[in-house]
Amino acid sequence: MSDIAIRVENVSKKFATRMRYVMMYGALDIAASFFGVNLKTDQLRKGEFFAVNDVSFEVKKGEAVGLIGANGAGKSTMLKMLNGIYMPDKGHIEMHGRVGALIEVGAGFHPMLTGRENIYINGSILGLKKKELDKKLDSIIDFSGIEEFIDMPVKNYSSGMYVRLGFAIAAHCNPDILIVDEVLAVGDAKFRRKCLDHLLGLQKQGTTFILVSHNMATIEGICTDAIFFNKGKNVYSGNSTVAISYYEKQQLLGQDVEEQAYSLSSNSSLMKGSLKLIKHLPEYGTHDVDVQAIYLLDKDNTPQTSFFSNEKVFLKVEVKSNVDRQVILRVYFRDDQGVTCLGTHKNAHLEKGEQEIYLTFDPVMLTTGRYLLVFHIYDETFTLPYSNGHYGYFEVNSKTVIESRGKISPYCWIDPPLQIK
Repeated sequence: MSDIAIRVENVSKKFATRMRYVMMYGALDIAASFFGVNLKTDQLRKGEFFAVNDVSFEVKKGEAVGLIGANGAGKSTMLKMLNGIYMPDKGHIEMHGRVGALIEVGAGFHPMLTGRENIYINGSILGLKKKELDKKLDSIIDFSGIEEFIDMPVKNYSSGMYVRLGFAIAAHCNPDILIVDEVLAVGDAKFRRKCLDHLLGLQKQGTTFILVSHNMATIEGICTDAIFFNKGKNVYSGNSTVAISYYEKQQLLGQDVEEQAYSLSSNSSLMKGSLKLIKHLPEYGTHDVDVQAIYLLDKDNTPQTSFFSNEKVFLKVEVKSNVDRQVILRVYFRDDQGVTCLGTHKNAHLEKGEQEIYLTFDPVMLTTGRYLLVFHIYDETFTLPYSNGHYGYFEVNSKTVIESRGKISPYCWIDPPLQIK
């Protein structure tokens, strides 16, 4: 019990589609409450729908969990229930620790007051005392980056300046649980990078995160786990990469997604020396290209799973294609923490039938560690996946070339030679 920060049990929230239903049902609910009548809140009345429907999940302390899904899937409604803005019609929510929310950054700003004055107003709303705000005032202003405009009425601020100030205030609340809802969609790239770095800093300090974003790089960079929402339900809860795959399938292929457990290959059909298939999503993509075997070869063309970082490494992929067209090959090398350390995209032409793809990494340029190989094949527009898979694992045994790694995107992009036979 002590390691749980958030517990959501069978939570549902419904809304009415028209104002007349809102007024009618609101009056009915108030009257029922006054006279002590228990209404069945888990049943829909005429003109109602479930924005969140029977959702359950747990988040442990210090974890970062992303909520992803299409617009209207129920993500923001769920966050507002976690923050106490909405009360669930059914179910139970537990929040253990001080909660900070970045749901509507700048909510509560008075347009006629200055940015400095709104820092105190908004900070008080978020639970900070005046003494705390006095100590943090200079840091908040510096973080916002709008020092020269801080004594201007906020009605004259641009949307980006509004977000900068709102985020700066909320980010200094030092909560145990931080709820973030797509607040980084507005603002320039430099400020978004600054916000992400701050969130990662809070994460290292043990802050628990619930993050909503349509930027999958942000989700994958911050969150180890994610929940995929579809039509108010949590279709999948677990590894963020798998959840993102569900989301991408829905967005790219226009299909509703039901929960499908990803399969683990027995590797029985693969040739000796081939890397084992770790994860494959059978419902993600068209699978017009079948990867039959995949190898990492040394300079003598011998399959290996251990290399030195300054060695030449060949990636050999045996495929059977049902299409004859231009494709894009995507190759990532990820470490044990899920960080993408090396990556490449290559244009290629596949013919129908069996063929071999060769990519040369000279040298492989990875630090000491254990790595997972991710290999996808997309169409020439980079939207429709033909094949996907996570293949693993191999070791690198030297501390040369690269001493630090990327977090959101690959630390190093490369352009290896390509040959198809």
